[in-house]
Amino acid sequence: MPDASIFVVGVPRSGTTLLSAMLSTHSRLDCGPESRFFARYRFVSPGDQARILDPVTWPRPAVDFIASLHNQGHPITELYGLELAEIGTFLAEREPSLAAMLESLTVLHARKAGKARWMEKTPRHLLMTDTLRELWPEARIVRIVRDPRDVALSLSRMPFGKESVVGNLARIDQDDRASRERILADPLAMTLRYEDLVTEPERQLRLVCEFIGEVFEPVMLDSSGSAAGVAASHEWWKESVSGPLHNGSVGRWRDEMSADVRRFAALHLAGYLREHGYEGARDARAQLAVLPVADEVGPGNEGLLLDLARRDMTVIRPAPSTPLTQHAQEHLVFLGVKGQLDPTRGQSIARRVIGLGLLGVGLAVRRLRGRPVLWVRQATLRARSNADPDERLMAAMLRPFARSVPLDEVPRLVDDAKVDAKVGG
Repeated sequence: MPDASIFVVGVPRSGTTLLSAMLSTHSRLDCGPESRFFARYRFVSPGDQARILDPVTWPRPAVDFIASLHNQGHPITELYGLELAEIGTFLAEREPSLAAMLESLTVLHARKAGKARWMEKTPRHLLMTDTLRELWPEARIVRIVRDPRDVALSLSRMPFGKESVVGNLARIDQDDRASRERILADPLAMTLRYEDLVTEPERQLRLVCEFIGEVFEPVMLDSSGSAAGVAASHEWWKESVSGPLHNGSVGRWRDEMSADVRRFAALHLAGYLREHGYEGARDARAQLAVLPVADEVGPGNEGLLLDLARRDMTVIRPAPSTPLTQHAQEHLVFLGVKGQLDPTRGQSIARRVIGLGLLGVGLAVRRLRGRPVLWVRQATLRARSNADPDERLMAAMLRPFARSVPLDEVPRLVDDAKVDAKVGG
């Protein structure tokens, strides 16, 4: 364990750069810029993955993949101060593996810095901690969290974030749901808060050092010397890491976030706020299951989300995925995305047939009970979906059993809970 690798993860703009810069000031710890390694590799086709790790051609395809890694248009190898030739030499001495490929960056960077232990910081690797654990069983994973309202505001000003603060809040919630269980169940993972790091840095760094098996060094309180190593020169949004430590951005949402968006955050991220000790969580009095868009209910439907929030209502995320769980919901709304209306899309033929059959039965039962679903028809029926037989079938099922309504009427109808049994339209 003394030289076990360390991964710093978290939602972007949560303080990952500051934390890695402070740790990298330690005499034994080194961290380079974001490698984007697994965030990129996850999109490589299975065939290309096999080719990259083929022992017959190793390490040439692996070197080519590493050469393809970029950060805002800048080659990762350049940011790490490495040449492809030395990466190839390093890999040629190792068995083909993803671990060896990432370490061709991190280990070589640490050697050049004269450090005994390497760290890697890429925020999006938060979603791939299962892969990190599989490849590095003894690695320490350090997750940093921050008030999601401050994170969402900060992301809205970044070239890699959404302009919509609501959209950023929804993405934070989605990333947390996709990662939290693995983090909580991992005995070699820890979580700290950005707010605690900037207000009591020595105490928090001592806790991290104890967790990773290092002795705290007072020099870690000044990250100005190591900031350039973890923040590339083109990443202007990380400039504050090289300056004096301050907590000026803590709680900025109180002054800069509208009342409607604050209410949406309080409802939609209530569990996140409570889990990490942030104020303002609020319980919803009603929830809507929206199909088939699920987590895609975001900036494009911001008006709907904010109107629901004003009425203390939220959209269930993730959306129920089976007909039984769908029809168990009190409020069910069909709202397509990109012309897609069928919630079984992407499943096997057998599962789609069964799923559509059960869905149709459920729609009929809901109508008989005077609880037909709402259908935002004008937002889902598009020319391309009319040519899709599955989309036509789904529309044919909804016409007799669902009530067609305008998007902006959904919150009121749910709030009134007086959707009459008249359907069609």
